[in-house]
Amino acid sequence: MKHRIPNNRFYRLGALLLALVLALSGLAGCSAEEQQDIVILYTNDVHCAVDDDIGYAGLTAYRKWMESKTTYVTLVDCGDALQGDTLGTVSQGAYLVDVMNEVGYDFAVLGNHEFDYGMEQLSALLETSEAQYLGCNIRYTGQGSSAVSALKLYEMVSYGDTEVAFVGVSTPESIVKSTPAYFMDESGNLSMIFTAAAERSCTRRSRTRWTSAGKRAPTM
Repeated sequence: MKHRIPNNRFYRLGALLLALVLALSGLAGCSAEEQQDIVILYTNDVHCAVDDDIGYAGLTAYRKWMESKTTYVTLVDCGDALQGDTLGTVSQGAYLVDVMNEVGYDFAVLGNHEFDYGMEQLSALLETSEAQYLGCNIRYTGQGSSAVSALKLYEMVSYGDTEVAFVGVSTPESIVKSTPAYFMDESGNLSMIFTAAAERSCTRRSRTRWTSAGKRAPTM
């Protein structure tokens, strides 16, 4: 079950995708009492609007309420959370990471505006974040080490007998939709590659791998 509270900013699913691939196994033998809903809560394009609509405080309360109904609740962000208002500008995204850590995000993907503070700052933000950032179509090509190079392609989560794959896919046009300088290292060399081919390959491998009883797993 994927929950979205309709409003203008806080829960709009944009072009940035977080692909969820489900592999179902063994549920037929479970009793009704043993089965629980799997709830995926997500935010998209928040752009530092921490108090807009229900805000992060309302999201935290809603998550706690959902957790009283089922133990299988996961919170993800689909990108463009760290930039867009004064709170992000004065801290170069650090205050937003702190807020998201308090809310308790499990997974996140990089929107094009996560790169607005430069590659060095992005690496620092990723190291501070308690959420696992995912990206199957992003490759770091810069000099030296960066937390961006440690992005996981996907993460498997077990909800009882059901396994869910969270696969991070960022918009391949991120560089051209933003300022190219944000994606360069200290030497002025482009340090990021976004590939649509990797996006398609990753999605195809996911759909093939996580299946049950020879059947293609449903996707969300």
